Amino acid sequence: MARFEGGCSCGSVRFKLDRGPLWTNICHCIACRKRTGSAFGFSAVVETAAVLEFFGVTKTFTRKGDSGKLVHYEFCPQCGTTLRWHVKHLPHQQVFAGGAFDDPAKFNLAGEMYTDKALPWSRIKRELACPGPPDDRFRKAAIEKMNASR
Repeated sequence: MARFEGGCSCGSVRFKLDRGPLWTNICHCIACRKRTGSAFGFSAVVETAAVLEFFGVTKTFTRKGDSGKLVHYEFCPQCGTTLRWHVKHLPHQQVFAGGAFDDPAKFNLAGEMYTDKALPWSRIKRELACPGPPDDRFRKAAIEKMNASR
């Protein structure tokens, strides 16, 4: 069984998944740019049931998302690495920071979202893209794309 592992920069927080993400994406929203300190965020959406272990002390930062619902980010209080977050409209899923995985090169990239917020030079021109937040159609297409590439 393939395992997917990762953690923070200092090693205080670690996690293991028993399978890969439902889908991965690049997000150009302002919150992801602020969260990463970069031009976009790389995210991996996983089923909560896939999380075998998550250990170490984290702190939580909560903000109101574009949908008006709260987003709870978990980060390492020692090194500041964002590890995962929970979004209310994804009740049985968690979103992990793609860069927190030990080997993020294992993942294919399904698409990109919030392309209307992208910095002019940061678009990667994925076939699957949406100008704003992901809707059910985007999520379904992303999952299908990931399944086809496994």
